[in-house]
Amino acid sequence: MTQPMHTEPEVLAGAAQAIAGVAVELETGLSALEATVTSENPWGADEPGSVFGAAYTEVLSHALETYGSHVQLLISAAEGLADWAQQVVETDLESDQLFSKLHGRLGA
Repeated sequence: MTQPMHTEPEVLAGAAQAIAGVAVELETGLSALEATVTSENPWGADEPGSVFGAAYTEVLSHALETYGSHVQLLISAAEGLADWAQQVVETDLESDQLFSKLHGRLGA
């Protein structure tokens, strides 16, 4: 027999806040990294430097885009957990109200 699922909305909400904090930290770090690595082209303007610069810029662009998508994934995860916590609270309140009405109808 499977065990019933038990959720604690406070724990879910706390996890959502923690993940949102990580997303903010990653976004801040990513912005700082981007400012640092895109500010100059130390490889020069000669032919080898231009070839390296083109490859570097392409790889850098892809890496920054990938890290940026991870920020969005973290934000989505935080929002999902926060929504889940709210749904648990609302469901518990609705159930409590229904049982209170039933209890009143039974005259107990």
